[in-house]
Amino acid sequence: MATPMSEGQHRLADRIQQALDESVDSPWCVHRLYEEVVASVGFEDRGNGLEVTRRAADRLVEAGRARFEGVSAISIGVHCEDALYWSVNSPHTALEQFGPSYESPTILRRLASHFQCHGL
Repeated sequence: MATPMSEGQHRLADRIQQALDESVDSPWCVHRLYEEVVASVGFEDRGNGLEVTRRAADRLVEAGRARFEGVSAISIGVHCEDALYWSVNSPHTALEQFGPSYESPTILRRLASHFQCHGL
């Protein structure tokens, strides 16, 4: 059982749900949710902000207020994964229903392209 959310976590989850509900035709990856919804409310540390974003979005899924599907790929020996969330108001119940750009292997290539080399 999940621990109760604080008032701040509720507000954040509500902001995420609002973003998802305003765009029922496409899912949001956790990175986009962080950059467009969460970072603007004070999370400057990207690693911490992504974790907070994912926890809040996961709580929405647990409460039946959002849908979720994970994506995982290997690129040049590096494991990449992402979480995609979308509104329960969307007619889609699976990621692939959003069209060819969300079907395998296209989505796996897109995910692998998120990997950026920052030098050795």
